[in-house]
Amino acid sequence: MGSSSRGFLSDDHVEVGFGGRTNKAPVVAFVGSPACVVKSFTVDQFELTLFDANTALLTYHAAQETMCGGKPVPSPVWVSSLYVRRSDRWQNALYQQTQTAK
Repeated sequence: MGSSSRGFLSDDHVEVGFGGRTNKAPVVAFVGSPACVVKSFTVDQFELTLFDANTALLTYHAAQETMCGGKPVPSPVWVSSLYVRRSDRWQNALYQQTQTAK
């Protein structure tokens, strides 16, 4: 996903995860690296909220068995993913995940 995430993420992309806040460049570098090994990944409970013709929020539940740098990634999580349409193209402007009780 490394090179494809450059176009998928907006230039002003913000990501809020377990390590804090980051932006597009570190996300693209990390996703393109071999730092994580995904054994399983499932998503469900999708809900889409349209705020206007150019802004949409996708929320969903995700569970995974993933190791990054030898440490397990927190799971399960609730995800908020905000998309904006710019120049007739949908891009992810904000991604945030919050760990839930198992």
